[in-house]
Amino acid sequence: MDVTETDAFLEMPLTAQALYFHLGMRGDDDGFVSNPRSIVRVSGCSESDLVTLAKSGYIITFRSGVIVISDWKVNNNLRNDRYKPTTFQDERSMLSETANKRYILNGGNQVDTNGIPSDNQMTPQPNVTQRNPTQRSSSSKAAAAAGISNSRTDPDLAKIVQQYEQVIGGFPPSALDKLQSYRSSIPTEVICKAFDEAAESGHRSWKYVNGILKSWQVDGVRTLGDVETRRDARKKVVQQSGKKMEVLR
Repeated sequence: MDVTETDAFLEMPLTAQALYFHLGMRGDDDGFVSNPRSIVRVSGCSESDLVTLAKSGYIITFRSGVIVISDWKVNNNLRNDRYKPTTFQDERSMLSETANKRYILNGGNQVDTNGIPSDNQMTPQPNVTQRNPTQRSSSSKAAAAAGISNSRTDPDLAKIVQQYEQVIGGFPPSALDKLQSYRSSIPTEVICKAFDEAAESGHRSWKYVNGILKSWQVDGVRTLGDVETRRDARKKVVQQSGKKMEVLR
């Protein structure tokens, strides 16, 4: 429910939601699915639903045609004596895990794509740091579309957008102006931390991230230490509330 009862998930088309569950039923012990196109056909969904899941960050696709479910380890736990490692070790080596057990692509292995498998091949999404102007990543395109910057002149912006796409999903170009206003007072690493906060809360949307950043800007959060202080304070409030409830009982 931390994944599927969120606004971001429920705002997707019903067929994309259904496809997510079908893929989840067929994942191996590490969350890899070898035949996503076949599952699309069998489930009565469409290839556009697969694209939606990829763009929204719920699956990661590879050139081999294999996909992995990003939140697999949030939803599934196996005893060590029952666990069988995936056979897709090349693809697995391209992934890291966030603190909240979510798969993301390693920085040096950006083979994620917004497309879908075709004849066991994928059209790769170029790395955000590539300099070929005809093959810019979606983060560079988003920045350029707003006339603000690109990865050559503003690497921090490219880093922020790339991190957003890895943790949350497709970055909305309409949010760039608002993002720039936060950058005037909040450092890059703290902005990126807001994406983790949103994902850990189960809300992968710009609306939720915007709410976090707006609150941090007002409260003067400027360092990762400030973020941890706020988190500790919230934990204390929850603990105190729990103690009061125990007393009332």
